Amino acid sequence: MIGRFTVVALTCVTLATPMVAHAQDAAPDSIVARKRLLPLMSELATEHGIQLPLPFGVGLVYYHLDRDIEVKDVRVGRNGAPPTSVGDFATLSATSNVENLNLKLDAWLLPFLNVYFVAGYVFNDSKTTIDVTLPPILPSGPARQKRMSVPTSIEGDIEGVGMTLAGGYPPYFLVVDVNAAQANLGFDDKLQATVVSTRAGWTGNRRWPTQAWLGATYWDTFATPTGTVADPDGGTLHFEVDQGPRYAWTYSIGSHVEFHRHFELAVDLGTDLHGGWTLALIPVYRF
Repeated sequence: MIGRFTVVALTCVTLATPMVAHAQDAAPDSIVARKRLLPLMSELATEHGIQLPLPFGVGLVYYHLDRDIEVKDVRVGRNGAPPTSVGDFATLSATSNVENLNLKLDAWLLPFLNVYFVAGYVFNDSKTTIDVTLPPILPSGPARQKRMSVPTSIEGDIEGVGMTLAGGYPPYFLVVDVNAAQANLGFDDKLQATVVSTRAGWTGNRRWPTQAWLGATYWDTFATPTGTVADPDGGTLHFEVDQGPRYAWTYSIGSHVEFHRHFELAVDLGTDLHGGWTLALIPVYRF
């Protein structure tokens, strides 16, 4: 039952392409862009020689996340009794290894505003460390300390929505992304998460238009999963776990390459500076 206490750190991070500035020799594509319904107000960009990305995208988002999880409190109730904290005699901590694969659909509503929907599946392997304080064998003896590790694997579906604001002064850009996601991992309720990231970088105009950036992401993924499991001694146990990432910020370096007008790839590698790390691979087809 203890293994159910550890929950995945939800991942729904995506990378939208900032506006890509090209020379005026891209005029034929600019003319096509003006005839499209989206993005709205595209003439404000194309009149200044800025070639916008094609408005619609379909892509895959692969995300790996390895990090420490802070378990602030665990409450357990047996056979319907109100849950009580186990903090007086047990301390829990955990590490989480997450693999997340999403399908992403996005559209540029405005030259500087992208909105998207993602849906996919998440796999989480965790190891929960439990430090237990037991009463002394003799009244005058010291308390006994026990440590055990419990591996856990959980998985489930995830979906989310988000938006990206992009702008800058060529060749430099700034992108701010906000997304909200929920995951169904077998607990009483779906787990909610909000992730906010910002990236600042440089755009190159070569054979394959390329962007490179430095970024920072804040993970508001603190949650209290609840559920009921069978008690090995008979009956049921109801649990509540207050948990979240031990280090809420990650910092990254990344790049985006437009191999073709219709095909682009983004790669982002991050760290929380405390041993945790992230990797995102995002191929996208635009049309």
